[in-house]
Amino acid sequence: MSKVLVIGDLHLPAERKDYLAFCKSIKRKYRTDTTIFIGDIVDQHAVSFHKKHPDSPSAVQEYESAMQSLKDWKKAFPEAMVCIGNHDERIKRVGEASGIPSMYFKDYKDVFDTPLWDWDYEFVVDDISYLHGTGATSGICPAFGNARVRGQSTVSGHLHATAGICWQAGPNDTKIFGFNVPNGVDKEHLFMYYSKNFLRKPINGVGVVIDGKPYMEILD
Repeated sequence: MSKVLVIGDLHLPAERKDYLAFCKSIKRKYRTDTTIFIGDIVDQHAVSFHKKHPDSPSAVQEYESAMQSLKDWKKAFPEAMVCIGNHDERIKRVGEASGIPSMYFKDYKDVFDTPLWDWDYEFVVDDISYLHGTGATSGICPAFGNARVRGQSTVSGHLHATAGICWQAGPNDTKIFGFNVPNGVDKEHLFMYYSKNFLRKPINGVGVVIDGKPYMEILD
C-alpha cells in the first residue's frame, strides 16, 4: 500500500513561508512515496466573486507572484496528484458565467506549467478517496459526512478552520474514516483579510496516510 503525503490548501501566494519546509520534513519523516495536493493551489483573489481588499494586486500581478512561489513547490514535489479546488477553477467559473465554452480554456497543467502534476477533481488511492471538499457536508468533521455518504474513507481540505480524523466501524467491523486535512495558508495575508474577525482561525499542518491509516501533523 501507498505512503501518501497530503498537502493542504496553499492559496498561493498567500501561503505560510515556512509551510514548504514543513511539508518536506514530513515527507522525510514518513518516507512517503505519493504526494497529493488537496486543492486550492492558488487563491485567484483578483477574480473572486466576493469583495476584494482595495490594496489587492491585479490579476496579472497575483498570477506572477503565485507562479514564483509555485517554482519551489514543483522543485520539491516534481510529481504529484492535484485535487482541483474551488479557487483553482475560479477563472473557469467566471468564464462559464460569461457564456464562454470550456474549449477556450487551457488545461491546468499548461496554465501553471506543471507537466508532471496530474490535475483532477478526485483520486482514489488504496480505496481511499481524495478530493478538495467543495460542497462538503457541515459539522465538526465534514469529511466524515462525505465518507458516510460514499461508504468510503475520504480525505479533503477546503475548510481552513477544521481539521481532524473521525472513524466509524460497522457491524462486520468494516472501518471508514473522514479526514479533514490542515492547510498552509497565512492568516495574516491580505487575501485572508475577509476572515480577520472570525473566531475560528486556520489550522496549519499536513496529512499523511500510511498503509491506509491517517495521521495528522500540526504546524505551530
